[in-house]
Amino acid sequence: MKIIAAQHSGFCYGVKRAVGMAEECIGKPGTIHTLGPIIHNPQMVKRLSDEGISVVNDLSQINDSSTVIIRSHGVGPEIYAEAKAKSVEIIDATCPHVKKAQQAAHQLFKDGYTVVVIGEKHHPEVKSIVEWSDNTALVVETVAEAMKIPDYARIGVVAQTTFGGNVFQAIVDVLQGKCDELKVSRTICTATDLRQQAALALASKVDVMIVVGGKNSANTSRLKELCSDAGSIVYHIETAQELMIEYFEGVQTVGITAGASTPDYLIEEVYQKMQEFDKILDSGLKKLEQDSIIKGTVVGIRQAEVFVDIGYKAEGIITLAELAYPVPENAADVVSNGEIIDVYVLDAETHDGVIKLSKVKADQIVAWDKLESALHDEQTVEGKVLEVVKGGLKVAVFGINGFIPASMVELSFTEDLSPFVNQTLTLMPIEVDPIKKRVILSRKVLLEKERRLREEAIFTTLAVGQSLTGTVRRIVDFGAFVDIGGIDGLVHISDLSWHRVKSPHEVVSIGDEVQVTVLKIDNAGKRISLSLKQAGRDPWLDVVEQFSINKIVTATISRITTFGAFAELVPGVEGLIHVSEMSDQRVQKVEEIVSVGQQVTVKILDINKENKRIALSISKAKEDVEREEYSDYLGTQESTGLTLGDKFAHLFKQRD
Repeated sequence: MKIIAAQHSGFCYGVKRAVGMAEECIGKPGTIHTLGPIIHNPQMVKRLSDEGISVVNDLSQINDSSTVIIRSHGVGPEIYAEAKAKSVEIIDATCPHVKKAQQAAHQLFKDGYTVVVIGEKHHPEVKSIVEWSDNTALVVETVAEAMKIPDYARIGVVAQTTFGGNVFQAIVDVLQGKCDELKVSRTICTATDLRQQAALALASKVDVMIVVGGKNSANTSRLKELCSDAGSIVYHIETAQELMIEYFEGVQTVGITAGASTPDYLIEEVYQKMQEFDKILDSGLKKLEQDSIIKGTVVGIRQAEVFVDIGYKAEGIITLAELAYPVPENAADVVSNGEIIDVYVLDAETHDGVIKLSKVKADQIVAWDKLESALHDEQTVEGKVLEVVKGGLKVAVFGINGFIPASMVELSFTEDLSPFVNQTLTLMPIEVDPIKKRVILSRKVLLEKERRLREEAIFTTLAVGQSLTGTVRRIVDFGAFVDIGGIDGLVHISDLSWHRVKSPHEVVSIGDEVQVTVLKIDNAGKRISLSLKQAGRDPWLDVVEQFSINKIVTATISRITTFGAFAELVPGVEGLIHVSEMSDQRVQKVEEIVSVGQQVTVKILDINKENKRIALSISKAKEDVEREEYSDYLGTQESTGLTLGDKFAHLFKQRD
């Protein structure tokens, strides 16, 4: 098979210039956009997008001070004004030939001509030319349309740069009879003429023409039409992956042409693919072997089936049931166009022009090797959870049934595993036995590894006294465990509140966000002690401010011990009445003097804020009260025959 490339094809000067200007912007600081696709070739647009040059359709979509590349098709004057108002940097990649057409339309409009643009109404280049005529220009695409326009005194004509020369001239001939004065600016690019003439010449000599270029490219579509008119069989493709070997069976000569927006590398890929087909056809199609595994390229996807190019006369087909396990709802969820896959030949004979293939069987055959390699190399695999079974989860891995024991699903045993159904999990194989068809997997080992890494990272940043925000994850009798960013620390019940609490539930609930202070870090044991109460000021210090030494107050006996009794001054603040301060007489048993719940008058002997201790005295409070009575007596009582000693002698007794 002889393969001939057209003398003129691929990037024209204007397109090459535009792409070059865009490529020069790669790596430039700030955000860079093209206003619309820079050329009508999706592969080149994607390449630029991957390099950080994105496509926007309107200047309102970008921020001020961005860089905007005007594509080769050009824009109207309003865009330049809007860009200037937004302080947007403009890189003008308008094709010089398009710029010439815009300027011609603008000048014809200024000179009073009715401007007629010969071209495609919805093509961006034509739209930009119309805008330079103050949006007054008429657009004509066919001779029939030209015949319908009314008569004018003066008509000025410009053309879409990629428009066909023969049709252009036919339309001009019609317009000649529609006006008194006709002025024509033949703005058709000479490169377009050369490309079309070369394609026509080649199409007349070959059996098949391959036209390479974007399906939305006007000049590429025009090439297809011209080659078809020349009587050639024509296939319009964007990439080499769309080629089918059947196109070339029995074909002696093939021609290749490409639109003005088609990069050289795409043309080269097409040429190389055709050479590969030529070798296959020259050597004769190989005989397919049933039950063999071969490679194929996905060339078509429907909801319930996939078409695969396997390099043979017949096309391969994979039904949904043979595509993957579990069976997907849509084939596009499993494969994509252009993807190279392993397929298993179910039947080497063709049926209705296709060969039946299976991807799932091919996957299963190679899956055991993949699983054994993953086990040996300690690599992870992806598994989709199919259902909850006795003792754990059933998963699909490479099309093979695997099992995750319940103890290996989470860090701690989880009783309800139903939320995992239909999830895709990252797993580690821990047992692979192809003979017994058994695959045991674990998610827990990966979670433990992640936790260790988090712990190491967190422990390097922790410091005693550090204040952190955490979430209460678990409550036990002796305290609460708080998540401080991936690891748990313990707040002991004694550190939950400044007040005595009987249960942690009195202070916190699971899910509470709390502020804690780091008390202790045990790097060896990976334990962290936290305090909830020390994250705030001790309320005891605020309450105790209302009391002072030597003040006499009323308190309630809250606890009795062998060495005295604790009396509550106000809720949360207690003081100790030592047994020696119970009475001016020796006390054998505290219960003989006070009982729990009894209100007593006490004198504050000492307040130790550092140790939160208050010393109280019943006896000294009583003495102070009696001394006050004594003072009152001296000032108000007349002689009654009693001596002062009779009444107040006990105030002057020496203590034992």
